[in-house]
Amino acid sequence: MRIGVLGTTVAADASGPVGLGGPKQRALLAALALHRGRAVAIDTLTDLVWAGAPPPGVAGTLQGYVAGLRRALEPDRTSRGGGTLLVTEQPGYALRLPEEDLDTAAFEHAVTTAHGRVAPLADALCRGRDLPPGSPDAAGLGALHTTLDEALALWRGVPFADLGEVPAAEAERARLEELRVLANEDRSALGILLGLHATVAAELDALTRQHPLRERAWALRALALAGSGRQADALAVLRQVRDVLDEELGLEPGAELRAVQAAVLRQESTALPDPAPAPGPATAARASTGPQVHAALPFPTLWGWSLAGRADELAALTDLVDRVVAGTDRSPSFVALTGEPGIGKSRLSIEAATYADAHGMTIAWGRCSQDDGAPALWPWATVLERLGSELPTSGTDDDGGAAFRAWETVVESVLAAATAGPLMLVLDDLHWADTSSLRVLRLLTEAAVAEGPGPRLLVLTTWREHPPPTGALAEVAEALARKHALRIQLRGIPAEAAAQVFAQITESEPTEAETDALRRRTEGNPFFLVEYARLARERGDVAALMAEPQPPAAVHEVLSRRLAQLDEPTRELLQVASVLGRIFELGTLAGTADQDDDQVLDRLDPALAAGLVEEDGVDRFRFTHALVRDTVRSSLPQSRRARVHARAARVLAGRNGHEAEIARHWLAAGPRHLADAWPAAQAAARSATAVFAYVEALEMLEHALRAQDQDPGSDDRSRFELLTDLAEVLRRAGRWIELRGVAHEAIEVADELGDPDLLGRAGIMTSTGALWQAAAHAQVDPMVVAALRRALDRLPDGDSPARCRVMLGLAGEIYYGATPQEREAISAEAVAMARRLGDPALTLSACLHAAIAVWRAGTAQLRLDLTTEAVGLAERLGDGISLCSALTLRAVAAGELGDVTVLDESLSRARAEADRLRHIYAQLVLDSLEVSWAAMQGRFDEVEKIIEHMQGIGEVVSITGYEEAVAGALLMQLLWQGRDDELSLAMTAMEGNTFLPIATSIVAVQCRTGHLDVARTYFEGHREDVGLAMASDTWFSPMAWSMGAEAACYLGDAQLGATAYQCLADLTGRPACAGSGSAIGPVDMFLAMAAHATGEDDLAARHADRALELCATWDVPLAADWVRRERERFSF
Repeated sequence: MRIGVLGTTVAADASGPVGLGGPKQRALLAALALHRGRAVAIDTLTDLVWAGAPPPGVAGTLQGYVAGLRRALEPDRTSRGGGTLLVTEQPGYALRLPEEDLDTAAFEHAVTTAHGRVAPLADALCRGRDLPPGSPDAAGLGALHTTLDEALALWRGVPFADLGEVPAAEAERARLEELRVLANEDRSALGILLGLHATVAAELDALTRQHPLRERAWALRALALAGSGRQADALAVLRQVRDVLDEELGLEPGAELRAVQAAVLRQESTALPDPAPAPGPATAARASTGPQVHAALPFPTLWGWSLAGRADELAALTDLVDRVVAGTDRSPSFVALTGEPGIGKSRLSIEAATYADAHGMTIAWGRCSQDDGAPALWPWATVLERLGSELPTSGTDDDGGAAFRAWETVVESVLAAATAGPLMLVLDDLHWADTSSLRVLRLLTEAAVAEGPGPRLLVLTTWREHPPPTGALAEVAEALARKHALRIQLRGIPAEAAAQVFAQITESEPTEAETDALRRRTEGNPFFLVEYARLARERGDVAALMAEPQPPAAVHEVLSRRLAQLDEPTRELLQVASVLGRIFELGTLAGTADQDDDQVLDRLDPALAAGLVEEDGVDRFRFTHALVRDTVRSSLPQSRRARVHARAARVLAGRNGHEAEIARHWLAAGPRHLADAWPAAQAAARSATAVFAYVEALEMLEHALRAQDQDPGSDDRSRFELLTDLAEVLRRAGRWIELRGVAHEAIEVADELGDPDLLGRAGIMTSTGALWQAAAHAQVDPMVVAALRRALDRLPDGDSPARCRVMLGLAGEIYYGATPQEREAISAEAVAMARRLGDPALTLSACLHAAIAVWRAGTAQLRLDLTTEAVGLAERLGDGISLCSALTLRAVAAGELGDVTVLDESLSRARAEADRLRHIYAQLVLDSLEVSWAAMQGRFDEVEKIIEHMQGIGEVVSITGYEEAVAGALLMQLLWQGRDDELSLAMTAMEGNTFLPIATSIVAVQCRTGHLDVARTYFEGHREDVGLAMASDTWFSPMAWSMGAEAACYLGDAQLGATAYQCLADLTGRPACAGSGSAIGPVDMFLAMAAHATGEDDLAARHADRALELCATWDVPLAADWVRRERERFSF
């Protein structure tokens, strides 16, 4: 017997749940459990059960409840025999139960035992120390994590809920809650060590809100955020806890929090080198939180039997419906409904939708398909169709942000519908959803925040909990958790409910023994129950049926037996249908089976009558459960299955919108059809690209490349076109780093073909559309550069678009491998060629390419001219993507020149275009540009938002220079907020983690933050690095030169000061910056510091005066304050 009081009082024996009677009887059992085996006086029991106000004659009433409990807990006990569970013992009664059978005792034992193992690890983690000797390995940590998961999973609600608010229960709740918090902290520490940073951060967000004075929880949260790459958020959390402790207790953060802050700033890793295997089922349960709608109804119809065993879950959903309809909540509501296959997720969703429909809500139902060939975003297509809209389609040009724009359009349509009236959105079977569909849902959770009266929206999602969610579905689960979604994990229904379902289907009541056996065999899974009941109705021998093997093998056998009762033509037809998918159309099935429509309908009738197949609209059908389809498909040998795939592909050939399905069939048709498979996959990829489903497009192209590898009839030119498609999709998806490998393979194929035009096309793959340098700082890709040079040698002499593009690509690729003069000469020649050819689009592209290839401080005016020309050409051509790029690069050049008028105008227009087009790359560059100006102006709320946006971009793209851009933004925030200690540590942490020449920056920052000894020691040990930084002439050089001037001023190094002054002299009147980011004040102030280092204080004073004038012109008061402080410090 097992007793549970971590929630309402429950009991279960080997046969399942035990009925405990009414509330007072449950309260009595809870009161006994509260005392953990000790005898409880009758007066104490009555006070607990009746909350200190027992009625007259309570002793007799209590005795009646004791007798009722004894009957429930020990049904085999004789009326006068001695009990073993609920025993009489002076001065009252006692509950004799092994510790492991009482959930509170089991919970406490598991937590305290695990804490003894975890505490030293957590202490080391939070104090920045090595793990103690003898610490568990990754597998051991995973086992501890699972132990705590299982312990925490015992909680079902408020402990001792049946005892109300009596003091003894309240005291025990407080003690158990303390243990629960301890368990969560220990579990979080283990999660960090196992590398589960994002999940831990989300969980600790709630924990620190509930327990704001738990320093350990705050420390772990900061470490988890930092481990997720969210250093700014981690530091913000540490500032928040500092404020909380100060306001609530008047205390400073303890040593542990201070150690964590240092670790975050040093960007130290907290995960083990070899993470443990994924936690087991208990962990998964805690962590997890074309399809077709019915043609005539807004959501699927109900089954022919009533819902049973789900009263609490349905009540929770209907309560949420009522709140949404009434507009009680300011923000949309979310539900995560999970469970095993057949557990009743869809059925419960339909019941809730039925209730919502009756109460005035619009129902939009999107069901995901398990079929590989289902179109991307299909569940959203059915949702939008219900809302009177449709999926947006792609244009010919796409900068990588079009998918996001499409997703935003879907989200906006949903929110608009919910604003017009209460809307219930059901997304069923998310475990089968394509990645793009899941990303739309995640975007909806992030966007759905009401300001004032907002959309009345209820989003109900369902997915299978095993295997645990991974990838995009795991991200959705985490996003829903952050939105405090109602989480419902369905388990098997109890024996009483199982008997109710069985009786409705069989039209006969099962005996108590049959009910118990049925519950054990099916574990309360409604689908299994229904299948057993159907077979029992046909056979009439329940006992024999129950003696058969347990599910899921039993269900497979049940289904096989039901299938065997069909005639052979129907079974053969279902085999063909199972290859088509869980959902299939009449025409496709008829063509694949080589039968006419009427013949197919006749042969489907027996399957419809048997409940194996159901109609899903006009001429559309679906297997009633995935297990039905799986059972049928497994009966078809693999070779025959491949032939059915081939026939299906031929039938579907030429049908628009079926490209993915056609490709799936050809890919599964076996080696004889490879020549059909890869072109079909390529066509499916292009179709997916047109609706911004880049993940699905990439998957199809990978299939196409593998199939083409095995096709002896394919040729290199076809291979090149496949690689070109792959490069384009990667570019659109913002995956620039991966694109380089594709370019390398394309170069090899072009060389094999000996085609200079193809070689040039391959060589420019990595630079086309880029807004920063294509390669990482100081890196050159020799393969790409050599290919571009070979292409130039082999292309015909004279002007041509191909030659022009190759020259532009070469100028960009040799940015770090040639002199500025060589790059500028090639770029100038290419731009002149484009103008001579009289091709406005080519000239536009040339101006943009050249602006990046010649990027350095001395070309800022040239770049402003080139980008201004590009803006005009883009406007004339109506090229929105190029206009956005041109405005972005124009804003950058204006910023470098200190022309704030052009900067503000271009930045505003570029931002509007980037936001409109969802041009992610442009948004990143604009964020990098704007964040330092906002920081110098003291607009730190905006700075926080910009940095958050930059960090979010990193979740979906891979762009060279992204990490440095975010690091630069964070440094600007620390610099202008005066957070010197954090700035010093963060700057030092960058050493060895970037190709950028930051030696002068490290010295200058250590000087500025008061660490002169550290700065001097570093300078002496890195003179060569400092010299290289001062000798460079790239986009980053003005930053290196300016930091060199500041270092020279602090250290009194006249030679370094003279070098810095010479480098910066031509940049007077401009801001010191690093390309598009990290503006740190007027160059003139750094000239003043360089002059002071050389002993020329009068010159320094003139430059400082000019710096203050510029600060006023640019409206950067924090920079002006810094200038004044430094003038006072150095007296010039």
